[in-house]
Amino acid sequence: MAKIVLLLGILVIMLDVALGRIVNKRKCPEVRAVPHFDLSQMLGDWYVVEYYASAEEALSYSCMRAVFTEDDHVQTADGSVEWTPGVTMNFTYRFADDPLGENLLGNITWRVDLNEPAHWTHSELTYDGIYNTYVLDTEYKTWALLLHCAEQREGARYLSAFVLSRKSTLPKNVMAYLRDKLPRYDVDIKYVFPIPHNECTSTPAKYNYSPILVEAGSKTIKRPGISYNTN
Repeated sequence: MAKIVLLLGILVIMLDVALGRIVNKRKCPEVRAVPHFDLSQMLGDWYVVEYYASAEEALSYSCMRAVFTEDDHVQTADGSVEWTPGVTMNFTYRFADDPLGENLLGNITWRVDLNEPAHWTHSELTYDGIYNTYVLDTEYKTWALLLHCAEQREGARYLSAFVLSRKSTLPKNVMAYLRDKLPRYDVDIKYVFPIPHNECTSTPAKYNYSPILVEAGSKTIKRPGISYNTN
């Protein structure tokens, strides 16, 4: 009898462990942003040296750079202006397989809660939803790690991550340190791709307002309309 009770206990523990490993792909992971964050030191120019997006597993980029600036206002979901602290990222990039090497330009502005300055939120007219962005870790003068997540009304969440560097490359040990942080937030490391910065030109960039998604196993580019859960 004691052996049966022991066996049942072991099975219950194994079941709990197995269930704990099941990830709900509809929900964003629980994230604790970096404590004691100083937004002013995050500002300025960065190279995006590695990139992950859950909906873009077959698409690669090159020459991706970002510039962060502080704002005193943000645009709300209905298009009005709210006078509140914010941070804007202007970014340029290329599609790696683009034979023309066309530079594209985009931007995003987040609302910043000064009580939790490493957690930024964003909303826009195109999408009915809230995007949460977290600074997971940073050394300010050399590297930073960002995680972005939004839950959809239907289907899987949208999850992405950026490894940022003040230079076009980072040492291998630093890259390994930052990549080791990502799996705990449900980021699949095999889809974290390097962003090359060789043969980048300074030709004027063009705005590209909509997201481009490529499903895994496909080479068809899509610009879908997506609605997000604001809860």
